[in-house]
Amino acid sequence: MRNPKPRGRAVQSAAPVARLRNFYVAFAVIALLIVVGVVYNIYGTTAEPVKTLEATIPAPRTADIPMGKTDDGRYYLGKPDAAVTVVEYADYQCPGCAFYSNSLSAAFEKDFIATGDVRLIFQDFPLAMHINAVPAAIAARCAGEQSTGAFWQFNSLLFTNQTQWKELETAAFKLQNVEYAGQLGLDKTAFAACIELPENERTVRDFQKKSNALGLPGTPSFAVQGAIVDASSAKSVDDIDALVRAAINKALGK
Repeated sequence: MRNPKPRGRAVQSAAPVARLRNFYVAFAVIALLIVVGVVYNIYGTTAEPVKTLEATIPAPRTADIPMGKTDDGRYYLGKPDAAVTVVEYADYQCPGCAFYSNSLSAAFEKDFIATGDVRLIFQDFPLAMHINAVPAAIAARCAGEQSTGAFWQFNSLLFTNQTQWKELETAAFKLQNVEYAGQLGLDKTAFAACIELPENERTVRDFQKKSNALGLPGTPSFAVQGAIVDASSAKSVDDIDALVRAAINKALGK
């Protein structure tokens, strides 16, 4: 009687097939996880689109007020050869700075800048406690890359709408700034590229360091003809404004 044919080879050949099948299943699972991760990174945890906010748009400044940019990159209002130069050190996320811009700056411009007596230079002084102060300063400067007037309008927009954006996460705030640029009629593509340039943050940080080196008491602070206005007695932003006005009048001999 012939010996039965061995059956071991059939059993042995099934194991590699099973292992191969398991490998492909595992590979498919890993690939799926990668795809899910990519989708998560792009869209986040929610399918809802990022909501953008409609800003209150400030009116452009009158064409009668000259404006420009200093050699070191600061924006100014007023005649370049005005008798008195005032430097404003400000933080876009500072409530006092917003109050000054929204409530007092128009009268200051009328009384001193429009008359040709004063040139006002705006210097970035973002405080470390305000997480969106640096991105705000960068955004305003990027608006200025499109026109000097756009800088000042974006400057006013940030102060006017401060309560709208101050609590945003920084990433959301950057997206919102692009929308603000669009709402002002600026080139959003150029603006979005500008706010990502490392040199723009370096410029803002440089002005931050220079302002810190002056030992300023806070924001807003002012210098008249190179001398920091002593606002230690001030109890409000209105008091600071009165002290600045007094220093200007003294410099003008009034």
